[in-house]
Amino acid sequence: MTTDSSTVEGSVPVVDPDARYQVDIKGFEGSGRSFQYSVYTRMSERGMAQLGGTATEMPESFGTPSEIMKIVGSICSKEPDYLLPGTPISEAVFRLLIANGNRPMSLMDIQSGLAAAWASVIYLKNLSDEVVQRMLDAPNEYFIRRVD
Repeated sequence: MTTDSSTVEGSVPVVDPDARYQVDIKGFEGSGRSFQYSVYTRMSERGMAQLGGTATEMPESFGTPSEIMKIVGSICSKEPDYLLPGTPISEAVFRLLIANGNRPMSLMDIQSGLAAAWASVIYLKNLSDEVVQRMLDAPNEYFIRRVD
């Protein structure tokens, strides 16, 4: 089995069931963007308050990436509006990964997380293996990368 999302005999995409993904924080920071700020802007009001901030006023310090992701995982991700059905898939995967402390997640774990968050949606987005893996393997603004 190949380890990329190329095609076999030019027709059917090959899905790597062992592929695992996480946010490349160093790549994120290397692009000139602040990972902590990006996470902060996705936090709930209760999560922001844990850092001493609000939606309109930044805290004095965001803390380390692991500290801020811990707040997202324990508080923000439990809020009903953390992962709304209208959220684009790449944004939703970013939110899943940071709520999971950026521990590598398999394709199946990502799909399960999205399906659970959007269980009440009548018209579920296409979360097939091929679609999700192709999106994850493509360059993206969230620096979601395959982990070796």
